[in-house]
Amino acid sequence: METKVKKTKKFKYHTSTTFTDSEDGSKHNFVTQLYKVGVYGIFDGRSECQGGYVPSQIVKMEKSWIKLQDEGKIKDLVFGREIVVSDETGFWKEVE
Repeated sequence: METKVKKTKKFKYHTSTTFTDSEDGSKHNFVTQLYKVGVYGIFDGRSECQGGYVPSQIVKMEKSWIKLQDEGKIKDLVFGREIVVSDETGFWKEVE
């Protein structure tokens, strides 16, 4: 019997992000917390702007914020602590 080896996924993202809207000057932040089943994220500390994510979604969000800054739509983009996560155990965890 052939044993299938599960391919481990690793993602690198930041635990927090802040930026300023170039049009109206409003400041925004996005904060995450890693859990075994995924990533909890909340935007501007507002309960209606919270949700569950997988790490690949956070990576895509970061890329979109970089693009928005390059386009001049946001400014002062600052990423917080960078982490690497893996699902090698079937659950997400921070790895070095």
